[in-house]
Amino acid sequence: MIRRIATNVLIVFAGIAVATLLLEAVVRVGGETDADGQFVFMGIALEPYALPVSQLRGGVEGYIANKDISVVIYDEKLGWSFRPNSVRQAGTFTINSSGFRAKRDYAPDPPADSLRIALFGDSFTAGDDVGDDEAWSRQLEIMLNEMGLKAEVLNFGVGAYGMDQAFLRWQEQGKHFAPDIVIFGLQPENLKRNVNVFRQLLHGSGPPFSKPRFVLDNGELELVNSPTLPPERLIAAFEDFGNHPLAAYEYHYKSRYVASNWWAGSRLASLIYGALKQHEEDPNLYEQGTEGGDLGKAIVEAFAEDVHAGNTHFIALHLPLQSHLLRYFSNLPPPRPLYDFLLEHCRRNYHYIATEEHIDRGYVDDSYWTATKHYGPALHRLVAELVAGEIIGCLESGACPLSRFSDPTTLFASPSAAARN
Repeated sequence: MIRRIATNVLIVFAGIAVATLLLEAVVRVGGETDADGQFVFMGIALEPYALPVSQLRGGVEGYIANKDISVVIYDEKLGWSFRPNSVRQAGTFTINSSGFRAKRDYAPDPPADSLRIALFGDSFTAGDDVGDDEAWSRQLEIMLNEMGLKAEVLNFGVGAYGMDQAFLRWQEQGKHFAPDIVIFGLQPENLKRNVNVFRQLLHGSGPPFSKPRFVLDNGELELVNSPTLPPERLIAAFEDFGNHPLAAYEYHYKSRYVASNWWAGSRLASLIYGALKQHEEDPNLYEQGTEGGDLGKAIVEAFAEDVHAGNTHFIALHLPLQSHLLRYFSNLPPPRPLYDFLLEHCRRNYHYIATEEHIDRGYVDDSYWTATKHYGPALHRLVAELVAGEIIGCLESGACPLSRFSDPTTLFASPSAAARN
């Protein structure tokens, strides 16, 4: 009996071994290795990973060949920005002479009788995929004026920006327009952008630029890659990336292209690992006590401190992704988002608006989102309504200190407007 059981066990293990070897052979024969030495099976890149130099080079060469007409252009301070006096999205996204989204220009000094609000953030703030008049920045300006509050809203949002670039755009340009209120469109998922230097290493189809990046040195923010490496020097950097000085600051190079697991010699094991990890977020980018998490918190703190230093009111507005809303409205207890600590920090320390707490679960439906998972027109209008109500209430209660106005009620078109709204 014992001998029979042992024989059956050996047969089972032998069968598993043979099946594993056959599957290993299938993956090896069915996959292919590209010009950069990267092995790919069914669209999944397997460990060990090879830097996609050919793809990176193509993106840079494409930009250099068309840089005179490109709407998104190299910026030595910010990495990239919008070309002044240009349009994108088939003419529905207008950039003014100062390089931010608007169909008109704004004087550096705000009107004496009008509230000036400035927005900073990424594509969710810029309003990608909707028209000029549909973007929540423009809707906010219209609503506030319709509610009797004289106001103008300047939109400094730029697609693919990290928190660091939003902060730097405030320092480099935004503060010179002397806003009374600064609203930071907070995308905590963008913590992964803060530890990124070369955009294409984070997103293969991203802008072919490098970006400035903060590092923490004894708790203090220090800026690296400033001025940023110009596109003309990127190809040489990619071709010998491991020896480039900036490689040490590129999280998405160190975590993906340098380190590999001990079992990476097995194509089958690498396939299983790659399939499981495709949509899994790296906790080292989001949690408190990690480089990504602590750096993001420090950037938001520095942003708010610099805004407050100019006697300007700071608002952190959480603009949730569809995936965040799906977790938020789930009937089952959702796993805590990895970046919850950053949202709670903002809630405790700043004027904070949690958009997800003010909308209906129906807005999770795909019909409210664009093909690239940005907000559609209805969500833009909802955000504008939420922010407008928050600002009106803040002014009425005196919770928004405005250094330019001893009596904020003078901003309303009539003495009864504030009370009516």
